[in-house]
Amino acid sequence: MAIPAEPPVLRINLEDPASWAHARDEAAARLADGEIALLPAEGLYGYHVRADRPAGLERLRALKPRDAAKKGWVLLIDDPHALGRWDVTVPVRALELAERHWPGALTIVLPASTSIPEALRAADGTAAVRCPGSPFLREVVRASGGLLVSTSANRPGGDPPARMADAARAGASIAIDGGDLGGVPSTLVRVDGSTVAVLRTGAVGLADIGGDHT
Repeated sequence: MAIPAEPPVLRINLEDPASWAHARDEAAARLADGEIALLPAEGLYGYHVRADRPAGLERLRALKPRDAAKKGWVLLIDDPHALGRWDVTVPVRALELAERHWPGALTIVLPASTSIPEALRAADGTAAVRCPGSPFLREVVRASGGLLVSTSANRPGGDPPARMADAARAGASIAIDGGDLGGVPSTLVRVDGSTVAVLRTGAVGLADIGGDHT
């Protein structure tokens, strides 16, 4: 299927789950075909593909080249309790953070298991994982095998978009417009033992992370 220059846009009310069903099913169908879906997360719009669709991953790499030596992709799971399925060793500190902030806007970098394809891991063998706070996005993840690959849908050189009008839609096969979002990214942390390194500040404040962090 040819990917349109400007994909169809389906508008939903993120506060009204009754409005999601068609958009969820359409997004899941495109993702199952190895295509890119432009979806609303907690605060920003992002590109998403299924982790088990090589064609989708190739399209995403072509759309947003990524230097794996610097950082990998963000992986979205649909259930906080699925964390152990996707990561080898989950430190107690990471489990505490997940229990406190998931579903939510906290992305945790952890050692990745062989369940995560090598192409989705950073060069150091880690993966950045989040159970998103958006109920709509979790439904799409659940309908797509439980694991999606995500990255922001910003235009080249632009800021990550909080509005569909500001997102780079070309390359996606479907776009779901959930209205204007908050504009704040997830907080990104790396957990090593009991130490939490904050790699990017965001929606979850440092005071809410607690404990030892750098």
